[in-house]
Amino acid sequence: MVPKNRTKSGVLGAVAALLAAPLLFAAPAAHAAPAPEVLLSCDLSGKAGFSPALSLNPSGESTRIRVDGAATACRSGSGIGVTSAKFGGTLNGRMSCTAPPRDVDGDVQITWTYADGSTRKSTAKFALDMRGDLANPSKPITGTFTGQSTDGEFEGNRHTGRGRIDSAGIARDCLTGGLGSVKFNGTYEMSR
Repeated sequence: MVPKNRTKSGVLGAVAALLAAPLLFAAPAAHAAPAPEVLLSCDLSGKAGFSPALSLNPSGESTRIRVDGAATACRSGSGIGVTSAKFGGTLNGRMSCTAPPRDVDGDVQITWTYADGSTRKSTAKFALDMRGDLANPSKPITGTFTGQSTDGEFEGNRHTGRGRIDSAGIARDCLTGGLGSVKFNGTYEMSR
């Protein structure tokens, strides 16, 4: 006959072994994919024009956005020599003052300027996503864009940008006939 305390310690030992078994035989943890290599970081500024002008229609309407801007004061992490870039293109989607652009996309042409003064061109597919309420100045309007070069210089490289909309006069325009354009500024990165 086994003493009571020996039975209790044997049961506790078996429970401890069962609890530890998954730790001993666990598969190695999956590693996250490496972060993209940032090739270029710049300041970003520009203007977006809306056609037709944005109204207060809560469901939005099909709108074309003409985006023109510049990436300046560029810092290159890989010695690629780009000092600035100009970009312009048309994005299409459904939006209004109260339903800012989300999942809006289109082609953007980029002209890269190098330290020696030469320029090269590329085309990229961009998608725009804005948050906030253009008709309410107390809610800051922020935007992000992502994209990838489809041809020309830096083909296959990725683009990301983050910015804020200059809110001066936006609510007034939304309430009195429609918002035709906004200015923005922020940051831009190109990576691979």
